[in-house]
Amino acid sequence: MEMVIKNKRAQEEIVGFAIIVIIVSLIIVFFLVFSLSNRDQAIEGYKEASFLQSTLQYTSSCENRADFLSVQELVASCYNKEQCGEEEACVALNQTLKGILEASWPSGSELPVKGYKMEAVSGEELVFSLSSGNVTGSYRGAQQIIPESGASIKVYFTAYY
Repeated sequence: MEMVIKNKRAQEEIVGFAIIVIIVSLIIVFFLVFSLSNRDQAIEGYKEASFLQSTLQYTSSCENRADFLSVQELVASCYNKEQCGEEEACVALNQTLKGILEASWPSGSELPVKGYKMEAVSGEELVFSLSSGNVTGSYRGAQQIIPESGASIKVYFTAYY
């Protein structure tokens, strides 16, 4: 009789240990999946932010006072409605950005990037807006602020996946 009671206790302890192992395993799997999915999102957001920052530093073909303007300076010139050589700064800005965006973010229904949108606003005023492709519910974006003589211009870039 005493042997039967010891075997029964041992079986109960083994079942309890198995339940604890299963619960701990589920918690580990949950945290592993959660941590891997967050890492992918951070990488994707980083890609758009890096693109926006490097685009603003790109040297355009717009010459102003014997110096070529960066895209960031060109955005400010467009906001102030200045000239860029023989043409308006906004025209040069649109041409420069269109070339960069088409080369860097090819978009289409069969491609990973379904579309993109890049725009700059100052308060309620739209400085420029360029877009291509389709707007989807899955997107990543970045924002950069350009200080400009008492106002700030916010440049937004969004890629739709």
